[in-house]
Amino acid sequence: MRTISVPVETPSPARQRSRPVWRDAGWAVVALAGLVYLTLCWLLRGFLTDDAWISVRYAENLAAGEGFVWNPGGPRVEGFSNPLLVGIEALADAAGWSATGAARLLGVVSGLACVALVYVMGRPVVGELAARIAALLTGCSAPFALWAVGGLETLLVALALTVGTLEVARRDGGGALRAAAAFALLPWLRPEGLAVVAAVVALGEVPGVLRAATRRRALVRASLLGGVPLASQLVLEGLRLGLYGHLLPNSVLYKSGAGDGTTVLTKFLDQALVPTILAVVGVVLLTGRARLLAVPPVVYALGSIGTLDSANAYSRFFMPVWPLIALLAAVAVGYLVGRLPRRHRTLGTLAVAGTAGLVVLALPPGDVVSVHGTQQRYMDCRVGAREAALDWLRTTPPDTSFAISDAGLVPARAEGRFVVDNFFLNEPLIQETGRIPFRERADLVHRRAPDVLVLSSRDAGRFVGYYPTEQAIHDHPGMSRYELAHVASGSGSGCTYHLMLFRR
Repeated sequence: MRTISVPVETPSPARQRSRPVWRDAGWAVVALAGLVYLTLCWLLRGFLTDDAWISVRYAENLAAGEGFVWNPGGPRVEGFSNPLLVGIEALADAAGWSATGAARLLGVVSGLACVALVYVMGRPVVGELAARIAALLTGCSAPFALWAVGGLETLLVALALTVGTLEVARRDGGGALRAAAAFALLPWLRPEGLAVVAAVVALGEVPGVLRAATRRRALVRASLLGGVPLASQLVLEGLRLGLYGHLLPNSVLYKSGAGDGTTVLTKFLDQALVPTILAVVGVVLLTGRARLLAVPPVVYALGSIGTLDSANAYSRFFMPVWPLIALLAAVAVGYLVGRLPRRHRTLGTLAVAGTAGLVVLALPPGDVVSVHGTQQRYMDCRVGAREAALDWLRTTPPDTSFAISDAGLVPARAEGRFVVDNFFLNEPLIQETGRIPFRERADLVHRRAPDVLVLSSRDAGRFVGYYPTEQAIHDHPGMSRYELAHVASGSGSGCTYHLMLFRR
């Protein structure tokens, strides 16, 4: 088995001294890519997604000694799906640091590590030139930087997935234990982690098992690559069973099969169509184990079918595989460079690589301007409305209870008030019932009789439910006990997100 690397001029003995310059040039590209990435992170630093505050609420309750609970004094519940991040945030909070700051720092550092490792670990897999281009493509993605500062585990997953996959995609199979250690982190960051590992191990090691000459080595490798992550998953499931009495986090029960067909995949392709097409070409050009780079993106594409489109602005769901897509796309770009006449190759390399980076930076809708505009509107409109709702809630007595659908920032900063999650994602009940139809949710919310109902509306003058669940809550007979007390709105032209607060 072999990989196709972009042709690079092989130095003659008389020119051996020029080789370090070639390598230095590679690190110059990495430095440029890292600088672009950090600049994007700085431009998008205002973004912090609402879902990140869910993890923060659990982490702060844990740090305060309340345990893994949504409401202090309430039952244990796993409304999060990233236990490693929650644990890190809890440690940060206990040490007097910011939980959100810790999450965002981890995201930015993980993304920077991806840029560097795509080059360092990518060279033995796709060649020097393609690895350089891949580093540039990875760092030039505004959505990648957006989710670095978004406060979730997204880029931590990308780092673990990139390291593990690049290690096993080497021609010699790489270090199985090193790859297994990286893969072992995945179950603690996202529920789908083990499925990705299983696919990589199966396609990478089963062919060797089928051949007598390589069977023993392949079995040893498979046992390490699959066994270590599986053991990690089993430890997590043991803790889950002991803490909560179940094996799946609420998010899996809530989101799986709750979406519409290929909505999530279509959104990603709309935003990254050119790199994806180039990545497909790259898969065709590669041979042998190097094609394992395509396995995680394919698993994510298949897994996205029927998944609920939640917190997926600019493809958060697919960002963990962006560095691998960048590597595959870089193979295609590097191949084009390799077809140029040798006398034009240096200039052609700069032109083609620069063009590829600019395409990622400037091609709508995943371009810098569009992504920056989206995050600015999100923070001004949605976060602005939530902060205004918080200001009003803080004027109520400390023992006030309220119900809300977007259960991130408002519950996390409501200063200890009891919160009912309208979607029941943060309640143990969902483990008994599975996903609850929205009319039943409305009935359950009214049975809880919260003091305040916080419902998002598309119109500030009259209630137009943002979600079917909220419309059902508003239309429920129990709504007769509530009256509108305040309307919280954000800023910005065209803002159609308003929080109406009804007091009982």
